[in-house]
Amino acid sequence: MKNPLLAVYRPFFMIFLGLNTFVLAIMIIAISVVDSKGDIVHYIGKFWSRMNLFLSGARIKVHGLDNVKKGQSYVVMSNHQSHYDVWAMIGYIPLQLRWVIKRELRKIPAFGIGCERMGHIYIDRSDSSKSREELQVIRDKFKAGSSVVFFPEGSRSDDGKLKPFKKGGFVMALQGEVPILPVTVQGSRFVLAKGSKKFYPGTIDIYIHPPVETDGYSYETKEKLMDEVRISIQSKIS
Repeated sequence: MKNPLLAVYRPFFMIFLGLNTFVLAIMIIAISVVDSKGDIVHYIGKFWSRMNLFLSGARIKVHGLDNVKKGQSYVVMSNHQSHYDVWAMIGYIPLQLRWVIKRELRKIPAFGIGCERMGHIYIDRSDSSKSREELQVIRDKFKAGSSVVFFPEGSRSDDGKLKPFKKGGFVMALQGEVPILPVTVQGSRFVLAKGSKKFYPGTIDIYIHPPVETDGYSYETKEKLMDEVRISIQSKIS
């Protein structure tokens, strides 16, 4: 049953979301002066994510934390059902996560600069000549101990089923010589569906699967690597 109070609460939450995003982005920009790698301000991002998940009624359950090795860099690959996937993963996966973000978001006041200062990576999908430079930035993140997140489907699923995977993240894992950490996020599309502006309280489960080592694969066999990661992610999609 739909709670009629949500219709009253949602506008207040959205106003608060805008305010807390702006304020915390300013804090991040200021602190980043002495935190060039973004390791400290990363925790402001975790706080921002957890706070807004809580205030919108989302409850998170994390499974498989023992599959995360402390100090190891990964290419983290997850299915994508909702914008809430991002908050859930930032807030509850115990890694220094860096996201690959489309360059258009750089234009959002405070937020765009804040993400850049946190170490997230902007890419220009319209300019392939910059791809080599962007790939080097990602390699540098691995060397600094960070993990980079990819949604291999490329965009959110309409019905929760896995869409075909794109190759970019797998090529990066091979080039960076880092393992892939498959993740399944379940339940987020019922909290906020694709194309909707109405959120609903609910539980989001994060399943962290055993890492997939990339040293046994090459560019010629990357399709087998893609299949192995897909099978892991698919195993918890109902």
